[in-house]
Amino acid sequence: MAPFPEEVDVFTAPHWRMKQLVGLYCDKLSKTNFSNNNDFRALLQSLYATFKEFKMHEQIENEYIIGLLQQRSQTIYNVHSDNKLSEMLSLFEKGLKNVKNEYEQLNYAKQLKERLEAFTRDFLPHMKEEEEVFQPMLMEYFTYEELKDIKKKVIAQHCSQKDTAELLRGLSLWNQAEERQKFFKYSVDEKSDKEAEVSEQSTGITHLPPEVMLSIFSYLTPQELCRCSQVSTKWSQLAKTGSLWKHLYPVHWARGDWYSGPATELDTEPDEEWVKNRKDESRAFQEWDEDADIDESGKLKLEWQKN
Repeated sequence: MAPFPEEVDVFTAPHWRMKQLVGLYCDKLSKTNFSNNNDFRALLQSLYATFKEFKMHEQIENEYIIGLLQQRSQTIYNVHSDNKLSEMLSLFEKGLKNVKNEYEQLNYAKQLKERLEAFTRDFLPHMKEEEEVFQPMLMEYFTYEELKDIKKKVIAQHCSQKDTAELLRGLSLWNQAEERQKFFKYSVDEKSDKEAEVSEQSTGITHLPPEVMLSIFSYLTPQELCRCSQVSTKWSQLAKTGSLWKHLYPVHWARGDWYSGPATELDTEPDEEWVKNRKDESRAFQEWDEDADIDESGKLKLEWQKN
């Protein structure tokens, strides 16, 4: 069950629409070519329409939610006193009217990005505060039926501000928001239980029993095991199992010769030729090392003086 019954949760559905608008303008902002006048003006017109909807949303909240709460609780709440929406709308109007050339567009773009980032940083926490602070207060001062009526009026007011096409789209958005609300508004404990249940039902490779995973890992090369260990903590622990690493060939590995066959084939003892080659390598290394210990600096100096 959600923290607040969805029938009386007056904030979440409208806020889904506001968050969707934030995502849309962030996406458009990242794709706009500010050197192109048509792209520049199209973005500003879209931003102006978006922030007009933000303004409308705020007015509806003031009249149908916060205003009623203030009357019932006899307390003043300055929820929207520090309002930046009017400032943002003025910024967009200034860009549409006063920016005339590419140089001004690029300068304006820098200011626009900074102001939008600052607005977004404040706007999203503001909506979260309304959901977490004012919704419980509404449930304290209003009955279940009263809150259902408030929510109905809030959604109706949002949709009534649009034309027919927008109204249909708005209704669709509210329905989508209601559906999302059912999935995302779980309490922490219930959400964890839900995730655990889904995890148990999953049949993906990451949920196979450890013994099955070890059997699969036994057919991997050392390189492949190292890559698998980077996938997740669980795989990292499995990849470190001793039985997967009991056959080590450091000399071969140093040369990039990685064995890629099944691990069972490595159980046989090395043949005589392999042992002889390793002894020859060891002997050659010792001879080179002994020769390297001789101080030939004096001999080299005499040869240099002769030349």
